Amino acid sequence: MAILNKIKKSLGKKSKNINRAQVVDDNFKTYVKSLKQPAKLLDLTEYGLDEQAFMEMFTSQIMSRQLDLMARALRLENKVFYTIGSSGHEGSVMLGRLTRHTDPAFLHYRSGGFMMERSRHIPTIDPIYDTCLSFAASQSDPASGGRHKVWGSKDLWVLPQTSTIASHLPKAVGTALGIELGKRSHSGLPVPDDSIVVCNFGDASSNHSTAQGAFNAAAWASYQGLDVPVLFICEDNGIGISVKTPSGWIEKNYKHRPVLQYFYADGLDLAAGFRQVQRAVNFCRYERKPVFLHFKTTRLMGHAGTDFEVDYRKLDELEAEEAKDPLLKSAKIAVDAGIMAASDILDLYQRMHKRCMESAYKADLQRRITTVDEVIRPLAPYSP
Repeated sequence: MAILNKIKKSLGKKSKNINRAQVVDDNFKTYVKSLKQPAKLLDLTEYGLDEQAFMEMFTSQIMSRQLDLMARALRLENKVFYTIGSSGHEGSVMLGRLTRHTDPAFLHYRSGGFMMERSRHIPTIDPIYDTCLSFAASQSDPASGGRHKVWGSKDLWVLPQTSTIASHLPKAVGTALGIELGKRSHSGLPVPDDSIVVCNFGDASSNHSTAQGAFNAAAWASYQGLDVPVLFICEDNGIGISVKTPSGWIEKNYKHRPVLQYFYADGLDLAAGFRQVQRAVNFCRYERKPVFLHFKTTRLMGHAGTDFEVDYRKLDELEAEEAKDPLLKSAKIAVDAGIMAASDILDLYQRMHKRCMESAYKADLQRRITTVDEVIRPLAPYSP
């Protein structure tokens, strides 16, 4: 509430702006300017963190946010063709850090934080430029060759696919079973034997029959003694496009399911959530059992750039969600722990903005897919 009041007081009439991306951007800058270092510093080691881990995750969060803001701005110039963003879900950097880059990952579209952080495992990857190529529908896009804005990377074991209707969950279960089958058959796996499969999705998608079938299949196989090392991450922001998830539904529905181990983590707070995520990852890896991680997030800036959110959500409700912005919490942690001053945070934020814009304009110069033949060309070798 203190954060919300501080933002409201600073922005005044600007809070009525229908451009919520601009409001979220302004909120961050305004709030950071108000931060002061406390007399007693926050000890990050109490939360299982050190300075380097926190700083890298915070930077990844900012990278993801600036990609979202860039996409909203350059869509107006017809240089970007996709505006579903990850804002409010940047806590997924914890999963990007605590899982390995050799853990196969099936991701939904709000996974920018995860990708920015996982990319640190391979320093030669430039996740910002690669994402900009995808935004621009460039033939050089390493995920889909410009065919769709989707998270993917061969080197990072992120298998690209769409995910609106939970279609990737059965694939994740099959991959987890495949890892164990590969171990038993001694046929040789392309990933370490103790790999787990990472699969995230939204709270609304969890209600889809495809998701329910995947949960049941994983639990059914595990109940019979098979190893099913799949980490289901339900990124719960409380809303699916324009339909709210009933309060408490995810916890009530999944906390006591047989065989499917339930964990909760605060995805809005790197300090509070880090060990919670770590416990879920470790249980899945060492017990080789399916895990349901209830990961609390919020949705900022609407479902996508074309979503006129003020039509179906009250202004007070939007402001309350914007006050939960995980970047606000991370900025406060950085100052409270004595890692950064407010000016340092704003400088980092601006540098990432500049990097994203420059990368986007560079990606815009690359050749795009323009014909049907180019779209279907990768399918040709597999056609009868």
